[in-house]
Amino acid sequence: MEYVTKLLMLAVIGGFIGWITNYIAIKLLFRPFKPVKLLFGYKIQGVIPARKPELAVSIGNVIEKQLLSPEEIINKLVSEKDINYLKEAIVTNVINILKDKLPGFLHGFTDRTVKKHLEDFMEKDGDRYIREMINNIVRHAAEKITISEMVTEKINALDLVTFESIVLSVVNKELKHIEYLGGVLGFIIGLIQGTVALLF
Repeated sequence: MEYVTKLLMLAVIGGFIGWITNYIAIKLLFRPFKPVKLLFGYKIQGVIPARKPELAVSIGNVIEKQLLSPEEIINKLVSEKDINYLKEAIVTNVINILKDKLPGFLHGFTDRTVKKHLEDFMEKDGDRYIREMINNIVRHAAEKITISEMVTEKINALDLVTFESIVLSVVNKELKHIEYLGGVLGFIIGLIQGTVALLF
């Protein structure tokens, strides 16, 4: 019974050491926010606060190169429904402009003949015409939009408390699992060490 008690004590101590080690390691990802001077000129600072600018650049590059490009974002803004709306809007606006500029006696001609030709053109070539126009806009817009720079600026503008809360909102559950896993592994290692110590 005495051996079992000692073994359990060693396992519990090992579990606690494993848990507290992982707990401190996770806290050190963010804390302390600002460098703290230690003896002999050593400094300690959270890994993420110390490397926030580099992380911001890396996150921005990953988002732009692997997740979202400017072209994808802009292309998603225009659907088939939007193209049909644009075709109708072009016909309506052209007719309205002509009726505004032409004498009244030509309005009937505009409504009948010109509108019919425009509608036929849009039916036949409107999709291609509008898509070419959109592609040109996308190409020019993509040259001006740099998602990586935008993300980098946004992250760098965040204070460390807000940045920490954002990161934890995403991975807090996983970090808790790492803490508990440290406790479990420490407990198992404590059992093994205790068994070896008691046997030999």
